[in-house]
Amino acid sequence: MRFAVGIPINSAPPDPEFISVDAISRLAIAAEDAGFSAVWLTEHPAPSEAWRTSGGHDAIDPFVGLTVAATVTSRLRLLTNLTVVPYRNPFLLAKTAATLDALSGGRLIIGAGTGYLEAEYRALGVEFEDRNDLFDESFEVMRKAWTGEPVDHSGRHFTAEGIRSLPTPAQSPHPPVWIGGNSRLTRRRVAAWAQGWMPMPNPRRLGDRRRTAHLESIDDLRGMLAHLAEEMDKAARTDSIDVMCAPFAGGVPGTTRFEPGAYVDALGELIDEGVGWSTVGVAARSVDHALESYARFGVDVIDAVNSRRDRPRRTT
Repeated sequence: MRFAVGIPINSAPPDPEFISVDAISRLAIAAEDAGFSAVWLTEHPAPSEAWRTSGGHDAIDPFVGLTVAATVTSRLRLLTNLTVVPYRNPFLLAKTAATLDALSGGRLIIGAGTGYLEAEYRALGVEFEDRNDLFDESFEVMRKAWTGEPVDHSGRHFTAEGIRSLPTPAQSPHPPVWIGGNSRLTRRRVAAWAQGWMPMPNPRRLGDRRRTAHLESIDDLRGMLAHLAEEMDKAARTDSIDVMCAPFAGGVPGTTRFEPGAYVDALGELIDEGVGWSTVGVAARSVDHALESYARFGVDVIDAVNSRRDRPRRTT
């Protein structure tokens, strides 16, 4: 099991203490030292006030923030969790991703999704109803752009004639793409061409506000994984796909209700289902509190999970 931790800037309004090169650098170094395999940042360029004040949050640009993290670390992967692909022109997104991947020595993971906030779509001048078509065509364009060869493309939304995008990403053929979301369409996309899947916790008590299937238990996840396996068989995929999911018990690290033992047990359930990555959101009152929470998580959870993995299995 590998762990990806969020840099805790996702609040409304964001705590200014976290929005500095120094803060992000210290957090990235601490994450690497604690044994995390990746750090992540989310994306909301234009959230509505109604959403912000009803449980939403602000965010910095993930590619800029992850660039800061890249400059002070050497092993840590850099995950957008997630970038809303239809918000951006695919050539611009391909260039941004390739640049960060090249500058970081091949450490970018592109966590991607279609998003669900209609007001944000309107503010950015993008048709909400076109989000799925835009997502699919954008990745068709980006995969072409990442080859470094001239791109000819004539689609519904984008047209290109002999367009070349250099430098290419450090990773070949491109940074891994992990698609976020719980829908059957998401899993079909993952099985068809992506390298990872990021199911999102979505308790039933929230209703349908997130516009995706509910996910709040290992049984829910087990059904979704079975569907993903079916889609992989249909697509004749024989390679492995990374799955990243948060555990369903144990509370939130950095809070008084966090229970490391229950958390580790819940991670064991994920591991039994073949989940290889866990996303971690840490509650943080300050940068120092976040640094302490990262270190504690490294000892109480990451080391504990590793010790279970390394323990000799009982034989009969």
